Amino acid sequence: MQKFFLGVDIGSLYTKLVVINSNCVIVHSDIFKTMARNNKRDDVIDQVINQFKVDYTCSTGYGRKLLKAADLIKTELYCASAGVTQLNPIDKTIIDIGGEDIKLLKSDKNGKVVDFYMNSKCAAGTGAFITEVAERAELDVLDMSRLAAKSTSDKELNSFCTVFAKTEIMKWIFDDTSDEDLAKGIYISIANRIQKIPTDNSLPVYLIGGVAQYHPYLQNIIGEKFNVRVTIPEKPQLINAFGAACIAQKSFVNHLNPEP
Repeated sequence: MQKFFLGVDIGSLYTKLVVINSNCVIVHSDIFKTMARNNKRDDVIDQVINQFKVDYTCSTGYGRKLLKAADLIKTELYCASAGVTQLNPIDKTIIDIGGEDIKLLKSDKNGKVVDFYMNSKCAAGTGAFITEVAERAELDVLDMSRLAAKSTSDKELNSFCTVFAKTEIMKWIFDDTSDEDLAKGIYISIANRIQKIPTDNSLPVYLIGGVAQYHPYLQNIIGEKFNVRVTIPEKPQLINAFGAACIAQKSFVNHLNPEP
């Protein structure tokens, strides 16, 4: 009889669900706002658990302790490593840019987290940063990658602070900076922020998270800054939930077959 496993990533902005089968193949996924009014998160999750008769559930993310149905609770670092490793079992660097933080971790071929850095005290370079600065620049967030790809400018925002960056953007607008250069300048500032984080440039880089999902041109900018090939896996916003589901699957198997 087929077994199913659920990974739930409760982020600061969005909650992501992934159901996998025993072969770690995704059979269902969903994304919805975490803090929406009349939130039905638990109801949605209960429906998924009942629909697939889920055998084991792992929660992760900012609100990971909120999930009552969780059999396991793991940090985003472990789930990011597990998710990317399931797709690419090699030594690697993973950059996870979320709504309100940046995580950079070194992961080995077995999914072990060797080293990590978290930027959780400042929103600079995160999804919230992009949204606020883009709004001040009157840019459509979903159109920024297309615009940035047309720019040949290397102009960058010097301010990491969201408040100061929004003021700096206004000066760019007064100077008649094009939308293309504005978009690319925002991306360059994010790459500069990430570049200040100590990392092993000899390893391939995987870019995941909601920002990677909606701003794929960052792949080019970060690749240039790190002088390394950057890969965005399919559905990068779901990777942590996928990793959580993979951890649930392995934990279930280990529970049934404990080591002697």
